[in-house]
Amino acid sequence: MSHSSSRKRVLDTARPLANRASHARSCANHVSNRLGITRIELLIKVEEDTGSSLVSPLTEEDLLKAFHYMENL
Repeated sequence: MSHSSSRKRVLDTARPLANRASHARSCANHVSNRLGITRIELLIKVEEDTGSSLVSPLTEEDLLKAFHYMENL
């Protein structure tokens, strides 16, 4: 699946939070490849820098904060 289609699903508020987080982690694969780091390194960096997890976000706000931060790297 492409980054664009996964991104659309992350931002689709009609989907369950866990499903949206899964699509965000798919986007992390694309971003980490672009940055030349591993996916896990990227997920750790996002959580350390934002305080929000893409692995298990607690709220929609947490998901979006972490997702937008990751996209802007």
